[in-house]
Amino acid sequence: MKKVLYGILILLTIFLTVGCSKEENNKKENEDRANLRKITGQVIKAQLDASGNIVINEKEITNKVVYISYEYEEVIIGLLAVRDSKGDVKVVVNTCQSCGGSPYAYFVQVGDEIECQNCGNRFKIDNLDNLQSDGCNPIAIEDKKEEYGKIIINTEQLKKLKSKFENWKGPKELDIDF
Repeated sequence: MKKVLYGILILLTIFLTVGCSKEENNKKENEDRANLRKITGQVIKAQLDASGNIVINEKEITNKVVYISYEYEEVIIGLLAVRDSKGDVKVVVNTCQSCGGSPYAYFVQVGDEIECQNCGNRFKIDNLDNLQSDGCNPIAIEDKKEEYGKIIINTEQLKKLKSKFENWKGPKELDIDF
């Protein structure tokens, strides 16, 4: 009889521990969501040329981040574009290389920086051309060129990043064309 009572007591303890742990994880996740910064920039749908490249009109980019949504196989892949303090346009993939895959691995502008909503790391907008590969920072766009006031981005790299965006909760409204 004592063995049965001890067994029940052990099972009850395990059940309560696991249940409390799960409740604490849910509470932490809700607290984390409460700490997310508000997206202050415009969210637009990527404009594509006849070759399927993303085309960004440089005149439309200001010192306020513009979030660009590119849809590939029903997954939204985010980019962000912003003008730095010298007036140059910076465009990066809107997920953190290290945090990529996390729902909150996206960047929000905070003054002259962007901040990862997952890890909290910040990066100066002026330095977005000097990103480390495999670092804890936004992903640099490998194949882009500037022509006649337009930035043209080949989408092959973005397609390879699809898995990092499957659970992504970053800015991705698709109601405005660029």
